[in-house]
Amino acid sequence: MGNLDDLTKAIKYSEGALAVTPQDHPNRAALQNNLGVKFSIRFDRGGDFRDLQNSIKHCENALAAAPQDPILQSQLGSRLLTRFKRMGDLGDLQKAINHGEEALASIARAHPQRASVHVNQGATLAARFDRMGDLRDLQEAIKHVEEALAATRQGHPHRAIIHSSLGGMHIKMFERTDDLGDVQKAITHSQDALAATPQDHPNRVGIHDKLGKGFSARFERIGELGDLTKAVKHSEEALAGTPQDHPKRGAVHNNLALRLASRFERMGDTGDLQKAVEHGEEALAATPHDDPDRARRHSTLGVILFTRFRRIGDIDLDDLQKAIKHSQESLDSTPQDHPDRAARHTNLGANFASRFERIGELNDLEIAIMHGEKALEASLRDHPERGAFCNNLGIWLSGRFKCRGNVDDIQKAIKLGKEALAATPEHHPLRVAMHRGLGENFSARFEQTGELGDLEKAIIHKKKALEACPKDHPDRATICTALGALLETRLSRLPTSDGHSECLSLYLEGFHCRTSPPRTRIQAARRAAYLLYSGGKFHESSSILEDAVSLMPSVNLRLLQRDDQQHILSELSGLASAAASMALQAGRKAYHSLKLLELGRGIIIGFAIDSRSEVSDLKADHPLEFNQFDRLRVEVDSPMNETSYTGDETPEQYRKRATSRRWEAVKEMEETLARIRQLPGYDGFLLPPPQDALMEMARNGPIIIFNSTSYRSDATIVTTSAITSLELPKLNYEKAIEWMEKLANFGKGPGGLLKRAQDNKKMRDLLLWLWDTAVGPVLDHLECNGAIISGDVQGGDPKHIWWVGVGQLSMAPFHAAGDHSRGSTRNTISRAISSYIPTIKALTYAPEPSRKEKPLGRQNPRLLLIPMPKTPGEASLPGVDREVQYIHDSTSKTPGETTVLSNPTPAKVLRQIQHHDIVHFACHGVSDTNPSDSHLLLLTSDGKGADKLLARDISNIVAQNAQLAYLSACSSAKNSSVILADEVIHLASAFQLAGFSHTLANLWETNDEASSQVARDFYNLLFRREGNGDGHHRVTAAFHQAVKKCRDKKPANFLTWAPFVHTG
Repeated sequence: MGNLDDLTKAIKYSEGALAVTPQDHPNRAALQNNLGVKFSIRFDRGGDFRDLQNSIKHCENALAAAPQDPILQSQLGSRLLTRFKRMGDLGDLQKAINHGEEALASIARAHPQRASVHVNQGATLAARFDRMGDLRDLQEAIKHVEEALAATRQGHPHRAIIHSSLGGMHIKMFERTDDLGDVQKAITHSQDALAATPQDHPNRVGIHDKLGKGFSARFERIGELGDLTKAVKHSEEALAGTPQDHPKRGAVHNNLALRLASRFERMGDTGDLQKAVEHGEEALAATPHDDPDRARRHSTLGVILFTRFRRIGDIDLDDLQKAIKHSQESLDSTPQDHPDRAARHTNLGANFASRFERIGELNDLEIAIMHGEKALEASLRDHPERGAFCNNLGIWLSGRFKCRGNVDDIQKAIKLGKEALAATPEHHPLRVAMHRGLGENFSARFEQTGELGDLEKAIIHKKKALEACPKDHPDRATICTALGALLETRLSRLPTSDGHSECLSLYLEGFHCRTSPPRTRIQAARRAAYLLYSGGKFHESSSILEDAVSLMPSVNLRLLQRDDQQHILSELSGLASAAASMALQAGRKAYHSLKLLELGRGIIIGFAIDSRSEVSDLKADHPLEFNQFDRLRVEVDSPMNETSYTGDETPEQYRKRATSRRWEAVKEMEETLARIRQLPGYDGFLLPPPQDALMEMARNGPIIIFNSTSYRSDATIVTTSAITSLELPKLNYEKAIEWMEKLANFGKGPGGLLKRAQDNKKMRDLLLWLWDTAVGPVLDHLECNGAIISGDVQGGDPKHIWWVGVGQLSMAPFHAAGDHSRGSTRNTISRAISSYIPTIKALTYAPEPSRKEKPLGRQNPRLLLIPMPKTPGEASLPGVDREVQYIHDSTSKTPGETTVLSNPTPAKVLRQIQHHDIVHFACHGVSDTNPSDSHLLLLTSDGKGADKLLARDISNIVAQNAQLAYLSACSSAKNSSVILADEVIHLASAFQLAGFSHTLANLWETNDEASSQVARDFYNLLFRREGNGDGHHRVTAAFHQAVKKCRDKKPANFLTWAPFVHTG
């Protein structure tokens, strides 16, 4: 029954019997042995090392009294083996083998316990194989146990133990030789062992564990999902049957963690990944610090954490840092001559290589290469994983070559790639990766040397990779795209009349690989679209770009942290704008083009809007449908694990096994989306608003979207009566990029007043160019159609216009465009009140009158002032105190309350702004190259240092009372990341996401005095305007007048008045 109390009593009575037995009594050896057996059992159950020591001591005493007894020899060898496994002393292992050999040499062939001696010796040799890696030990171990099985009659209870032992050894043999026959034998022997073991027997735990390993190994080799399900089930059974305090519970947790991690890799259920991490942590916690298996526990946890980082992402690299820590611990705990060191070096190298890719520190790549080299040194030449070790090192050397240009690196990378290929059997699926790697390496060398022979070799290897890759394998799209790009490169050097047709065919095939990750398919589509456009096939080009944009909702983004989302979206930068341009080029309607822009831009902002919207919050209304959709999106966008061919396997059989689930997932995704769109209120789920809804959004003024691409430039104009497009032939794409690059550098760097004067002159030219090429034609068009009235309206405000800049134009100062010489009205500020929005969808979120009270419509608006006249380590802002006084003066006669927050810290500010209608910052602002890290500079908690209020943290709050955020801070409406321009992430948009209907901010560095004056005039106008009209209009009109007043004072000082903008 496994009661420890019974065992303790038995030990007590046996010790008593031994104590009263004379030293020379013939039964003393048997008593010593029996007592040793009991201590051994208690050690197995309780893990107390003293019990193991006592067991060995009594067994040695028994053998001393009966030195010719082969059973005692064998049992002592078994106890010494246990101590070796617990302490790692090779001396114990050698003694165990010696005792086993002596036992076999002296025991009669007909002895009834000879089978047990064979089993014990087999276990000892298998342990030496684990430690030293000599395959002959494992082969000899299997022979011993097979002899034991042959010598044990059918129905004997010991056959279950022998079958179980053979099952474990065949798993080891499979892992070493990659022979599928061994894994089949492992499963069969373990199943026979389970069938022969009573339901309540404690040995069933170990058998379940081995069956979990066996089915998992066969899944990795065959790809049958049923095997993976069985593997998890048996591992769960093993854990359920293992007592909480059992010393082997750590090993069972470890194996279940591996099974769950495999299921995550295959199915994409993040619940499995989280459980895998938890079981890995439990396994480590349950393993004593001096246990040799602790290295394995660290290794498992490191691999799983690395998987979570790679697949889910972590904003602070926390998972990757932990993975490095555990992998390092594992390596440090692994003896120099241990066969597992090679794999552990490779794992650690992969961690460092990933950190290099993420943060760009070359030293990490150097460390990865060092570990790759050590992995090769430590691996056996005939080991099935050696090809992977060569391939990994080659990839890392190629990466260093791209950074440093050292030809030796690429030469070594190519050599290693060839070795990896030679070490990988024909028809093995890993050969696809080997050919791909070699192709990349030859391509990299070609780019440096221009040697056409290298380009040809690169093409050959890519073609071989494509030939070896199943038609519906998830990696096929990547290979098709890479091969097409190489062929295009060759055509640029050796043109042919129909060469592009092969490239186009490859890109189209890549795009239509429905089991490939959406990002990969999108890359193929963009290349195909360009070739179609070049051939004058505008409709075909438009169709494939539209299909690519439609894939964007399937990209796995929601589970990722902000930085990982940005990284992925940077790869998709410009897709929506290209699709929109091509739609117009193909003669499609403006609404069609606008739909594509709305679907493919502002993704991160869209997530926040969707998650906070009462209308489209699927998770809250229909959690089952949401969970299914979210799980499928992860699975479809995740790469599929490689599996291995069997010797007699056809490619068709492999393809069926390897891709069946991916097809099912794609189909399920389509069915799930169709089902969600049938739910009440969800017919437009993940689709842009219908045309009439977009037109209704222009009820307070036209919405203008500027889009300039290499195909064409246009303005899409949304009014309450129509959605139209206006082609802008003068808005040249390359010129727009050039101007926006100049704009990003205005007012920056050394040079003082002279540089500012030069930049101011360039700004004048930019504003004139922007008017002539974009804003002017649009306003003329609107005036011709009666949407706005020409010139300033006496006694009233101009028409309100919302501007949206796409791509590089997202930072364009449309509100300031034109000629600002005295008396001129050929400028935006004279003819319209301007606001900016990232997308039309964002307009429905922040300034929706029905969602909140009208701004400042409450009797006692609450105003929070956050002044920072002095910031540690930064220049003083003398105008801040003046600005605060101006605001006090403006609000002094207004009912309400004004609070000045002294010593503001980020945490204090985030708490306070949720309880105020208006928040006003007067401080330093910084636009970071990672736009989510753009920040306002406040104070640390002790007031002695500067601390950052990050855009990412602002956007995460939900400020229920928020109406107006005034950011009197430099560059608070600037996104410094060109490749993330369409995400429009900056401080102003962060406050908009937090719930502020209006945000007043600056596009670049501002003049301290001008900032104070604009703030003063804005609040004066805001609180003195009479009437109870639209509160939103009161804000925008007041800000327009304040900025216009600043301009009118010094209209030629563009850098001073032009940065002030309203968003919302």
